[in-house]
Amino acid sequence: MEMAETEVRDGMRIDWDLPITMHDGLVLRADVFRPVDEGRYPVILSHGPYAKGLAFQEGYPSAW
Repeated sequence: MEMAETEVRDGMRIDWDLPITMHDGLVLRADVFRPVDEGRYPVILSHGPYAKGLAFQEGYPSAW
C-alpha cells in the first residue's frame, strides 16, 4: 500500500491521503491537519461522502 505524503505548510503538518483501514478491510483516505509541535489539541472533524478536498462553497455554490 502506498504511503501518505506529509508536508509542513502554513504552520501545520499535513498528512495527505492517509489510509484508514476499516474493520471489514475497506480502506478510506483522509487528509489530517495538525500542529507542528507535539502535544494535546482540540479536534475539528469534517467529513462527507463526496469530493474530499473540494470546498463546499465551490462544489455547491447554490447551497452556500
